[in-house]
Amino acid sequence: MKNFKFILPILIISTILYTYKLERSPVHFNQDELGFSMNAYSIAKTGFDENGRFMPFYFWHLGLMWSTPIIVYLTSLILLVAPISEFTVRLSSVIVGLINISLIFGIALKIFKNKYWASLSAILMMLTPVHIIHSRVLLDNLYTVPFISGWFLLLLKFKESQKNYLIFLSTLLLGIGLHSYHAAKIIMPIFFVATIILLLKQINMQKKMLIPIFSGFIIPIIPLIFWLQKFPDTLTDQVKYVGLYNPKLSPFQGLLTLLNPETIINRLEIYVSYFSLDFLFFKGDSSLIHSTHTAGVFLLPFIILIPLGIYYSIKNRSWINYLILFGFFSAPFAASFVGNQFRISKSLTIIPFGVLLAVTSLKKIYENKNIYSKYVMYSFLVIILFQSVQFYKDYQGIYRTNSYSWYNYNIPDTLEKIIFENNSYPIQSIYLDQNIWFIDRYWKFYNLKKSTDLSEKTHLYEPTSSNIELFPINSILMYRFDHPPAGKSLTPTSVITEPDGKESYYVIKK
Repeated sequence: MKNFKFILPILIISTILYTYKLERSPVHFNQDELGFSMNAYSIAKTGFDENGRFMPFYFWHLGLMWSTPIIVYLTSLILLVAPISEFTVRLSSVIVGLINISLIFGIALKIFKNKYWASLSAILMMLTPVHIIHSRVLLDNLYTVPFISGWFLLLLKFKESQKNYLIFLSTLLLGIGLHSYHAAKIIMPIFFVATIILLLKQINMQKKMLIPIFSGFIIPIIPLIFWLQKFPDTLTDQVKYVGLYNPKLSPFQGLLTLLNPETIINRLEIYVSYFSLDFLFFKGDSSLIHSTHTAGVFLLPFIILIPLGIYYSIKNRSWINYLILFGFFSAPFAASFVGNQFRISKSLTIIPFGVLLAVTSLKKIYENKNIYSKYVMYSFLVIILFQSVQFYKDYQGIYRTNSYSWYNYNIPDTLEKIIFENNSYPIQSIYLDQNIWFIDRYWKFYNLKKSTDLSEKTHLYEPTSSNIELFPINSILMYRFDHPPAGKSLTPTSVITEPDGKESYYVIKK
């Protein structure tokens, strides 16, 4: 509690930073956010998911694939007490971001034995571009990070106290973390093996340590075993999703394909690319959902601080330094294994270790006896602060304009406009463009948000082939800019635009 006064102001600032205009940045509501939130709402209100399964272990997501449960259940807890909206469902990721900041403070406090360096670690985590982005969107990519960070913190505490329950809790977090994100099925076992290697000498001296180590990791897997007996496609769907499944090949043939020298070389090239300067410090993820493309994964000063931190960690040999290096360099394993290049969204466990390497450098610079060293460190901090302000300005500004096509254009304003028109005067029928991805689910979400139920008067239609002049009087129909009703004479009564003024959706009142 004595250090609470240091982390509390950072968490308050983080909360403001991560929730400011949360409903409008990201610019619109991504379909995956929609899928997670609709299952969460159903769980919160009934205990059943969208498909009528009571408290399922995994969730059938958007009618396409099985999704991991942690994000859904966390969101459902929020929806127990808050109405559904873009803001409230995104609060789940805000909470995860705040947990990450708290954990890095605790980790740094154990490593550096100084509350000021621990505070700086938390601040740098808070300001890391990719962490800001993923703490503001309802996607499960970030949800692996608190489990890895929690494992690391408990491991540090175990090495201090040698209390076996701590090592049990640390591997328990890895086991639970398996269910946090698809890539975690690769990441968590890697860290579990690293735990055994790290503690190998102690295990040889005290064989009973294997009990808490293995039981912690295995317990969270047991429910999955029972779940797979009923829904075996839960894992195969995830394998398909990451592109490792080929129905034309047997499992053995698939394994041989992965072990093919050409495949191995390709995966190694992808792995190395994750440490390119452009990716880490300038552009970031290839997707505009996971990057603004105006900043890298880390802030620009990290281009010097991380390599220096790697140098100092190798020079000052300790198990902690080696573990930090392992965490940093193992982050792209999952993405590389499945052949995904430049997807930091699948490698977010790099964040805490990158921050720790940067703080290691800043601490070494500050403690250098050169009279200018402190000024050098302060210069780094000034540049970090300046770029953070610029990044956040871009995130709330130009990023909204650049990314709206990645977020399915302005569906929210379109559907809310239709609901408003319906509430203004009697509407007989509502026609929604069936070409729009998951339009039925979007419509349900915004009906729930606006506390309406217009499902009985709603129909899906094909704008390019329907004769909308035959639709009944007192109807509303909508369509997207790339699905115009061909040859029809009706003029849109409402035009929905994007942040740059471009027209994206049209509404016709008839």
